[in-house]
Amino acid sequence: MSASYDALAPHYRDYARGKAAYLQAVDDLILQHLPASPERVLDVGAGDGVRGTSLARRMGAKHVVLAEPSPEMIKLCRAAGADEVWQCTAQELPDSAERFDVILSLWNVLGHVPTPDERAAALSRMSRLLAPGGRIFIDVNNRHNAAAYGAWRVALRRLIDTIKPDPARGDVSFEWRVNGNVVPGMGHLFTPQEMTELLQGCGLRIVRRLTVDYATGRVAESPFKGQLLFILGG
Repeated sequence: MSASYDALAPHYRDYARGKAAYLQAVDDLILQHLPASPERVLDVGAGDGVRGTSLARRMGAKHVVLAEPSPEMIKLCRAAGADEVWQCTAQELPDSAERFDVILSLWNVLGHVPTPDERAAALSRMSRLLAPGGRIFIDVNNRHNAAAYGAWRVALRRLIDTIKPDPARGDVSFEWRVNGNVVPGMGHLFTPQEMTELLQGCGLRIVRRLTVDYATGRVAESPFKGQLLFILGG
């Protein structure tokens, strides 16, 4: 995926502006569910770094670290004003002595980690980097998002996924279209149950799960009305 993000990098900010309703809704939820007085923030899969550094400033954090594997995105991260930039994937996060009060992994970063084992490794590394009482915020694409895919289609998916679960069914190819450019990508769509089992298997406690409509930013409790946002503790 690094090559795809390298190609997307010059257009990333424009693409993000086109998804402003969703991104702002998720950001507002993060700010509503912070631990007390967060000082250290880690953004995993930071993209161009603008969102992570902006959120950290709004939290009043004193130290911000951006982690991102794409070389072209790393250049943008270094210009975003973070205290540190780590060039690594989520599953390669270093065993740092630092512990973070808030860890962000946003906009389906976990869905761009290639395999279930590597996703578990990424979550386990985030868990180890979390300070006592800290929070991890993760949002992912929801395979059972009836608001996006339609009620009947999702009902059929739920039936198939119940009878014969197979995480590989969520692997998809897609295209980013921005400023007349087409950038191919690959990712994973999660089911609510798949994410719950994955998080709990990594020892993470689900504090709250919400959904956010990708088009409107509308927030719901139902697992079928938008993308999945998980607020996690250690």
